[in-house]
Amino acid sequence: MDTTRPAIDSVFPPHRHTNVPTSTILYFQFHRDVDEASFASAFTITPYLNGTPTFHWSGYREVRVVLPKLRDSTTYTVQLSRDLKTMLLNGTGAALSEPYFLTFSTGPNIDTGMLSGYLLTPIHGPPMKPSDLFVFAYDISVQRPDTLNFTHTPPDQLTQPNDQGIWQFRAMKVGHRYRVFAIGDVYRNKVYDPGVDAFGVPAGDVVLDTPLKAGMYIRMAPPTDTIPPDLEDAEIVDSFHLRATFSEAIDSNDIRAGNFILKSQSAAIPIVAAYRDAPYQEPAKVMLLLAQPLVTDRQYTLEGIRDSIHDLSHNPLSDSAYSVSFTTPADLKSTSPPVFESMGIRDSVRDVSALPSFPISFSDAVVRDSVEQAITLRDTGHHLVKTIFRWYDDARLYVTPADSLLSNVFYLVTIHTHGIQSPIAAIGKTPKDTILHYHFQTANIREFGKVSGAITIADSFFTQNPLSALVVQVLQGGSVAAEKILPHGQTKFEFTQIPTATYRVRAYLSRDGTDEYDPGSVQPWRFGVPTGEYPKEIDTRPRWEIANIDFEVK
Repeated sequence: MDTTRPAIDSVFPPHRHTNVPTSTILYFQFHRDVDEASFASAFTITPYLNGTPTFHWSGYREVRVVLPKLRDSTTYTVQLSRDLKTMLLNGTGAALSEPYFLTFSTGPNIDTGMLSGYLLTPIHGPPMKPSDLFVFAYDISVQRPDTLNFTHTPPDQLTQPNDQGIWQFRAMKVGHRYRVFAIGDVYRNKVYDPGVDAFGVPAGDVVLDTPLKAGMYIRMAPPTDTIPPDLEDAEIVDSFHLRATFSEAIDSNDIRAGNFILKSQSAAIPIVAAYRDAPYQEPAKVMLLLAQPLVTDRQYTLEGIRDSIHDLSHNPLSDSAYSVSFTTPADLKSTSPPVFESMGIRDSVRDVSALPSFPISFSDAVVRDSVEQAITLRDTGHHLVKTIFRWYDDARLYVTPADSLLSNVFYLVTIHTHGIQSPIAAIGKTPKDTILHYHFQTANIREFGKVSGAITIADSFFTQNPLSALVVQVLQGGSVAAEKILPHGQTKFEFTQIPTATYRVRAYLSRDGTDEYDPGSVQPWRFGVPTGEYPKEIDTRPRWEIANIDFEVK
């Protein structure tokens, strides 16, 4: 692969030239051969023209761009994006490391305003390649923002970030208000395509009240899923179980028995439990436990309640594919009682968090009270430790101590399986009277570091959102290692038990006081929440506080 990037030897008209004729022809000469198709994809001129530029090549290093007639006394910006590549006969050429700009005016004056900022990585999902991202700016001082359709109207200006996520607009109009956002322009059509393009929406518009304005934050988000889920199939597992299959993963909060209806020709059959038997491998499949057994050679219809079942983007169940019919076979398998499947820690594990959350799963739905009575947590003195049971669905739960555990101390989780029952009496209890023990030792607090700092945020964001709170996250790699939700109005944070490692710190405003992140929306337009992050990585050390991790959320 060729790694020599494109370079421009000469251009006409010169950068920041004034009184350029409205019938001018642009000229570019490159240092080495350039791929013609990539030049056409990379070329943009704003404000947009009434007509299409045409490209006339002389070899592969010189190109004349014939433009439609330009407007009088107007500042134009030509951009060659990072799509521009050198030409290589065998393989792929190298691309521009950052966009190239050429600004000129058809009048005596040239716009001098500059706006710069940062693209931040998504809260949810992997980082995005900066070379695939574009930042759009619309001058809403000269057009009404409520009538703008970003799926059809190209921006007044566009730019791209460099590999560090830094972007910059040039030749903007000082004193004007701009609506700025970013997209991953998959089709390279200079408009936003919902459900296809990733996007990033800031917390507000920007007024260019000074010639140079810097530090605008835009956090990217994955494409918005706008397609509703379908109920595709109902598989007969045994006489008491059906497995519903959807076209995509379903929100865990909607995996509830009351969100499904099963009907036969004569009556409705109550559904008493719902869970995923493979939540990570098959998140689109939901197991349903029936109150009474299916009858052989009979037709049934399974229906999902449309307004109660959503996908991960909160699209409700399709209004055209929310039910499936099936006929039971002549023979049906019998059903086994639920059994213990797994515990989220191995026995004798060490260095466990002082506030752990242990996942526990069963082979089938269980009576929740019977499970909560069967699980105990004790310290080395055999004293009971108060625990909280948080159910993921009817077959899975998380066990968490009500308060932080002591440092460098052994604890014991005990599970008595015999008392665990199925919600259906006919299925019965767990057959074997097994007592399971899981020993663990909490981490030594003296091996932890501390991270503290303060966040700067405009008071108006708290005033406009009376239930809001700041969410602060410590990141190791791409994962959240620790998180705090600060009370409404509080801006100082402290993490006291951070293992020795390298971290980043970020924060955002949650409008409802949970850890929910609202990225906003491009079409229809809705501002995102204020966000920000500390610009450097931090390295923690045992018994050492990394203080003054101060940054702005905006």
